Amino acid sequence: MEKIKKFIRYCEEINLGFGLWIAAALFIVFIRDSIESLVSTHAFPTFTLFHILHVPVFFLTALISIIVMLRLLTKEDILKISKISLVFFAVIIFPVTFDLIVMLITGASVSYEYVTGNLKQVALNFFNPFFKIPGIPYSLRIEIFVICAFSFLYVFLKTKKIFLSGLGACLAFGLCALYGTLPGLAVAGFVRGVSLLLRIPHSFLRGRMIKGTVDESVVVIIELIFAVLVTAIWFRLYDARKFKVIVKDFRPLRYLCCFILLVLGLVLYLRLAREIDAFILVKILGMCGALFFAVRFSALLNDIFDVDCDVISNPGRPLITGVIAKSEYLKVGAVYLAFSLLFAIWVSATCFMITLFFNGIYFLYSAPPFRLKRFFIFSSLVTGIQAVLILLLGQLSLAQSNTTVLLYPPLLWLVFSVFALGSNIKDLKDIEGDRRCRVYSLPVILGDRAGRKAIAFLVFLSYLLVPLFLYGLFYELRIFTLSLIFGVINYLYIRKADSREQAVFLLYFIYFACLGLLLVLQ
Repeated sequence: MEKIKKFIRYCEEINLGFGLWIAAALFIVFIRDSIESLVSTHAFPTFTLFHILHVPVFFLTALISIIVMLRLLTKEDILKISKISLVFFAVIIFPVTFDLIVMLITGASVSYEYVTGNLKQVALNFFNPFFKIPGIPYSLRIEIFVICAFSFLYVFLKTKKIFLSGLGACLAFGLCALYGTLPGLAVAGFVRGVSLLLRIPHSFLRGRMIKGTVDESVVVIIELIFAVLVTAIWFRLYDARKFKVIVKDFRPLRYLCCFILLVLGLVLYLRLAREIDAFILVKILGMCGALFFAVRFSALLNDIFDVDCDVISNPGRPLITGVIAKSEYLKVGAVYLAFSLLFAIWVSATCFMITLFFNGIYFLYSAPPFRLKRFFIFSSLVTGIQAVLILLLGQLSLAQSNTTVLLYPPLLWLVFSVFALGSNIKDLKDIEGDRRCRVYSLPVILGDRAGRKAIAFLVFLSYLLVPLFLYGLFYELRIFTLSLIFGVINYLYIRKADSREQAVFLLYFIYFACLGLLLVLQ
């Protein structure tokens, strides 16, 4: 027992950074997947999304979940638990290696599959050697037994409590069972959900909802949602103060704008969709995940290159508070980018390319050598383009082709114009910081008073463009009147020295809610 304790202490003290931990975990997964493919298909895995992305997401999500569980039971430093867990993570290589040796000696074939049927019976008899489980050979059952035994032993060595140790073993088995039965659980849950949706007396759904089948993308998106949750919990347990300052930096109005555009694009898609798959909700969640993390990555990227400006204009930003170091903040950004692209690629190839475009254009906006945000014209153009991209993300990500992009050109121009003109409002609170960093916004170029008047006029103009794009030169009186009233209110408000961009955004939301109501009632 002392030797085991000494070995665990040694593993816990290994000098292992974030990059090295990820690299080691990924290589363990790829080795496992390669040997498993040799056993089940008699060939090395090919370059597919399943092997390159799905398998790592599955194993790393399960690993982080077990690390979080051990931390909650033992109260041990989560970095130490992550190191020792990585060492024992290599156990996933041995079952498939054993199966490969047996196959080479006997020629027996082995298959590895998710558990999709008789979930309760399989869970109760998982460690029963006389109970056969299709797709789950005895080697994998021994692997999970070893994971449960490790969890029991680790919790016992840290707490000396049998009950907690047994709970750790049970929870480890429960987590393995959860990830191993996700397709079966998804099918069971969505069949019930679809049966409820079909009872909704709404012409929008009736006759168009089909049951569909759970496919790989649905399973991975669900796994990614779990991955986001356990990663957030891991970071919270790692450092509550850093977690709090990052969460506090979330900018809800910005996300609300983005998700309103996404929903608008999704509505345009659903109007033309002849059939709606039962699992479309999962892919919509995947789109929301891709957009959320893309926006988070763009905000973090901007913070990294705007430190000198934020010292004056935004002293509450994470890097300015000194709570989190730049090197750690970059790692958080890498996680944001990874989640953004992972969600996107499992929704569709179109979703991935639009998300990649969104991230790429914001990189040019924030980072040297281009740093387009320095010039208000380019800054406005980028903001308008990003707004259009979000609209297209909702409209095209689930479509079978890209031809629908040409169906609503006035709406695309309207979204571009409104966001390009209205984006200048954000420069009012950053005037001193922009001067210091040579960012040539309108207030910096024209001066505080003239710049404020110019921005107020551009926002006023954005309101008047709405009836113009919707009806051309022949204005619809009610919508023109609504736009004029809100445009004047914004113009007068923005000219005040103590105006805030949050209030301007709020007026935008109220205006578009009223506009939507008028359009529906027409």
